[in-house]
Amino acid sequence: MEKKEKMLVGVLRQSPVFSHLSEDELQNVIGRVHIREYKKNDTFMNEGDSNNFMYLIVHGRVKITLVNADGKEMILAIRQSSDYFGEMSLIDGRKNSATVCAMEKTVIAVIFKEDFYQMLNTQPKVLLGMMRELCLRLREANEIIERLSYNKAPQKLGLLFKNYINRYGSEQDASTVLSIKLTHQELADMSGLVRETVTSTINQWKGEGYLATNEEGLFCFFPPFFEKFPDL
Repeated sequence: MEKKEKMLVGVLRQSPVFSHLSEDELQNVIGRVHIREYKKNDTFMNEGDSNNFMYLIVHGRVKITLVNADGKEMILAIRQSSDYFGEMSLIDGRKNSATVCAMEKTVIAVIFKEDFYQMLNTQPKVLLGMMRELCLRLREANEIIERLSYNKAPQKLGLLFKNYINRYGSEQDASTVLSIKLTHQELADMSGLVRETVTSTINQWKGEGYLATNEEGLFCFFPPFFEKFPDL
């Protein structure tokens, strides 16, 4: 098996949509994808445009954004390897609801609209995985609305972290570690706060034993964090 194919199999096995497929079913999916590479700051999906593809991130990170009434870019989410997007406009036939931009050199597996529908019609496991992920995204959309309703920085940041813990968190020793790297500026852009406020809040929480960052720069959350935000 070639290196690129092995990488694709690994990514598909981590994806919530394709993780339950058999080896033969995975090979069928691999036979339908087209690999594309994007440089940092390349935009490959624009809000309001028509879309004919589903995108699966093989390597790298992307940001999903909207432009508000003041013309300011709002980051809705940051996604990484094994995450996918673009499926909503394929399902409902409407325009793209957001813009997607590469945050670093990014490799994408593209699935054409016709192949996307072929998979949905012939592989029930893919359809079930898609339904589960759509439910998760609906919950995340509700959390974004709730986050915007808060006035205090700790509540905004706490809910944002809980959102990413639900998607990217894993238990390691006595902490919950995020597998996705987030900078203070990215957290500010997603929470509607200024970077200085995010840094100040995180430093305070580090001092109080709520969280830390490991050698890889990933956030690690300790039990006091979840006690502080039990209902978020």
